[in-house]
Amino acid sequence: MPTFEYEDSLPKLPLPEVQSTIGQALLAVKPLSSPEQFEDLEKKAQEFVQSEAAQVIQKHLKQSYDENSSYLDCSAISPATGTVYGSLRSQTLPRNPFFILEDDPLKNFTPSQSFRASLFTVSALRFLRALRENKLSPDFTPSKNREALTMNSYYNIFGTTMVPHDETRGIGVQIKKYPSSRHIIVISRGQFYSLEVLSKETGQIWFSKYELTKRFNEILEDSASTDPLQAARSSVATFSTETKPTWRYIRKRLEETNPEQLHTIDSALFVVCLDHETPHSDLERVQFASHGTTRTDERGIQVGTCINRLYDKLCFVVTPNSVAACIYPAAIMDGTAVLRLLSDIYTDSILRLARRINGNHYTLWGNTNTVPINEKISKPRQRKVIFKLPNDLRTAIHLAETRLTDIINQHEYVFRSITTFGKQYIKERMQLPADSVVQVAIQLAHFALYGHPISTLEPVTTRKFRDARTEPVATQSEALLELCRTFITGKSNEVKWTLFLKAVKEHRDKVRGASDGKGFERHLSALRAAFINFDLLNKLHPDLPHIDGSRIPVFLFDAEVDKLYGPEMLAANCGNSALHMFGITPSISTGFGIGYIIKDASISFVASSQWRQTDRLLDTLVGVLLELKNIWKSVVKKTNDTSLINKVSGSAKIRSQQLQDYLESIPMKMVASNQSTAQDTNRVFNGEKIADTQILGGYDYFDVDSMVEHSQLQTEMQSGASSSMITRSNSELDLASAIGRKLVIATDE
Repeated sequence: MPTFEYEDSLPKLPLPEVQSTIGQALLAVKPLSSPEQFEDLEKKAQEFVQSEAAQVIQKHLKQSYDENSSYLDCSAISPATGTVYGSLRSQTLPRNPFFILEDDPLKNFTPSQSFRASLFTVSALRFLRALRENKLSPDFTPSKNREALTMNSYYNIFGTTMVPHDETRGIGVQIKKYPSSRHIIVISRGQFYSLEVLSKETGQIWFSKYELTKRFNEILEDSASTDPLQAARSSVATFSTETKPTWRYIRKRLEETNPEQLHTIDSALFVVCLDHETPHSDLERVQFASHGTTRTDERGIQVGTCINRLYDKLCFVVTPNSVAACIYPAAIMDGTAVLRLLSDIYTDSILRLARRINGNHYTLWGNTNTVPINEKISKPRQRKVIFKLPNDLRTAIHLAETRLTDIINQHEYVFRSITTFGKQYIKERMQLPADSVVQVAIQLAHFALYGHPISTLEPVTTRKFRDARTEPVATQSEALLELCRTFITGKSNEVKWTLFLKAVKEHRDKVRGASDGKGFERHLSALRAAFINFDLLNKLHPDLPHIDGSRIPVFLFDAEVDKLYGPEMLAANCGNSALHMFGITPSISTGFGIGYIIKDASISFVASSQWRQTDRLLDTLVGVLLELKNIWKSVVKKTNDTSLINKVSGSAKIRSQQLQDYLESIPMKMVASNQSTAQDTNRVFNGEKIADTQILGGYDYFDVDSMVEHSQLQTEMQSGASSSMITRSNSELDLASAIGRKLVIATDE
């Protein structure tokens, strides 16, 4: 089926009514405001809804809707609507989510760094060729109805780069595209190398995985011979971590002084980062994937891997022990598209296993032959990209590196995996939407520690609409706040469960509404952007009433509304069985970033913050999830229901081993699994039927459900772990004794 078979038939993203958007925004702000603040905000909201300014701005957005595939595509609007990651590059880590893949599926085989990097690169190029030739199978929602999803998101992955908006009034970023790109960039020890990988004449892949391995080995050897001082002084990749004003200035200086070099990097298909330090533990893997290591030599020169990243483009990162990760700029790339790419890449590695078993050539993408080895054919060689930097840019590199190092060292990363609780348990036994349960639990955990609600955003895909990407959902609500306050009291489990169901249903409904184009954040951002860029919109739509830039709509820029644009918590669900970890960084310096993957038998979390309480937060979160499980068993579960409990004795199997055992038994099932294999499961939830698989929350699409982890059921924490859940003394409620008593860890009985 052609890649864009359904593209023209997809509906446009709806343009919400102003009153609906403002109403939803008020509900999101209410739990974060005092009664006096909220009363004042309600008055401002009413004034804005009834104002001429609101009507005029909405008319301009309607014109954008009529003229573009989405009302957000207008040049005055699109750079300003990606607010899910907050203010771009302030005193926070670069806002690039990351995935860490499972180890190579071949048993008793650890590929070399260069070989695994070549496997990734060749598979990504096969994916790209299928996309360019309109042969990549379309995406659908994992539901019985199988709604088609826009495929235009994939054009933002390859041959693109993120740049600051050029306009004086511009807020945000824009994307530069190079649709005919044929080369990649390899970074090793902060040095850049350009390598043409697609033939100009035929579009074929130049190299087999073995030929490409040789090229990567040559790059590794050359970069290792470079003096660390010289490497640090020329590590221009650190510029991609800078604050927006500095970033904009540096790009202009590079365009003036090194235009060819900058174009070579900007126009590359993607980046391959060959790291030079080896992570072993899960915590070390998180550190390496997120932003690399910070280590100086005896001269004080940075020799860590933090200079080996480029945050403006898609990056594949591979370590000397073949740990593989992917980092991408979420401001211009869609998480579901990147997830599909990684799923297919990993599936291609699984097909290597199938080919080994029976010798047949299985592939996801049809004919993907490389240019044959022939003495008459001269294949490309890698070329080192050498920057000639003036003194001001050399100084800027040093300042960017030290700033980045400081920020990295201010943050901590924590990984947790709960193996007695997963998608199967939540959906099939508790009959609840898994993502909503986790999101509510995160709020409960934070409230248990700090005693107050928190502004939280969860990105939800809107790819059912033409050229659409995401809609952030505000998790906080009055119903959730009531649950949080009740959860840590001595009230009965029945009362807590009733409030919990109410909060879960509310979150599920918000996610479903956002996915259907009925959210509010993107429209609210567009209203704000339209006023900020009123002069540009007035020029674009001269026949419409002009937006009066001298009369500020106070509601849109009220301090309480601003809380939605600097969320204290980003919590996102993205992943499948091909992935080991998924992580995101905080939106603000005082916030938390939590990425999680809900697998069939487990949930993994990666959290980051500057609070140095991140470990404690995840301990509390695990405790909350298990306490919810206990409450469900005491309130809902029948006492004689013991047949479904499957305890596994003995030590837990290693994840890769579990994956291997299954893959060897049914290797060919993966050939036809470009789309999700999830089956429709209509459930009865609080008296109504839901199709939980249709809206999974966050980015949980393209789940390779046949690759099931059968993790051991085990106790997650020691009996004394609840002692770490004592809250701050200035919390809204006296929580210490309640939490210590209630968050008791128990296994299935």
